[in-house]
Amino acid sequence: MIQPVWKGEKLYRETFAMVLEEGICRARFLFHPSKVLRVESYDGAKTYLEGKDYVVEEDYLIRTADSEIPFADWKKFYFDTREEAVREMEERKEPLGFGPVQTEEGSYVSLAAVGAPSYVTECQVTVTYLTEEQWTYEIPERQLEQLPGLEERFRKKLPVRLVLFGDSISCGYDCSGMYGLNPGQPIWPELVKQGIEIEYGVQTEFYNTSVSGMDTDWAVQNAEERVCRYHPDLVILGFGMNDRCRGAEYREKTRQLIEMVRTQNSETEILLMATSLPNPILHTPPFYFCGYQEEQGEALRELCGKGIALADIQTVQKNIMKKKRYIDLTGNLLNHPNDYLSRIQAQIVLETMKKS
Repeated sequence: MIQPVWKGEKLYRETFAMVLEEGICRARFLFHPSKVLRVESYDGAKTYLEGKDYVVEEDYLIRTADSEIPFADWKKFYFDTREEAVREMEERKEPLGFGPVQTEEGSYVSLAAVGAPSYVTECQVTVTYLTEEQWTYEIPERQLEQLPGLEERFRKKLPVRLVLFGDSISCGYDCSGMYGLNPGQPIWPELVKQGIEIEYGVQTEFYNTSVSGMDTDWAVQNAEERVCRYHPDLVILGFGMNDRCRGAEYREKTRQLIEMVRTQNSETEILLMATSLPNPILHTPPFYFCGYQEEQGEALRELCGKGIALADIQTVQKNIMKKKRYIDLTGNLLNHPNDYLSRIQAQIVLETMKKS
């Protein structure tokens, strides 16, 4: 699960949404496949057969007409009218507190997957395959030299205390394991913890104090209780998805947050995260799920230096989305990654902690 996608060679459980469009269900591979090893349902309970359930044509996985692979058309995920969206919300057992959510195209996104990612993932299949194609995009930068305290602890095999402080993405939404759903993938912070222990052979205390729905204003107010009292060696800051401000303001709020963290722990090092990206067609009032996350991610670079590094989730995701659609990567259609994109987030964080 932590083998980086940019390494190519063998791709593990890449996700493909089977959505009917112009009479065909097809989704694109990230790499040109040289050999498909397994095509499975998202939950891993069902294996599908080439020729019977799917065919591979060039860089696409295509569902056959008589396939057992579940599929849907776009109307399952996007409604034509506000009335349909309102009716769906009224039928929910638990109110959301927001919505309906209109897209830039004028349709309304279904909110049925919020808190219930299987609404989306039941129409996603996973493919494990081999490729000879090389990753041609930017590779995440290794920045352990910017975290000299952490580097020394790794080198001396000393215990490491980490705090992850962020929003719902850092809580682990929408990893299947968080909901007790199959295939039960651990949340990405747990993959990071395991990856550190495997790579460096150190004992790791990992405290995840993230809270869903929060932003940097809340983070500054709660840093002492949720970060400082743990006296961490490294703090991973995972905000941005819920901040609606422009990049410069976000940078200054993050600077203030870093200062708060270091008031009691001057030697604590910081790993900033440029948050994963939301549904790109949701830059719409009044909720603006797609706000200024990309601008904020770029602004964080100005804070980096000795003791502060950046895990750039966004650049990798943007490059993946040159071939994959957002519906191939999401668990809720709004802003939460599915198992596949969550694994990639862990891979990027771990790469950032390596020595160049």
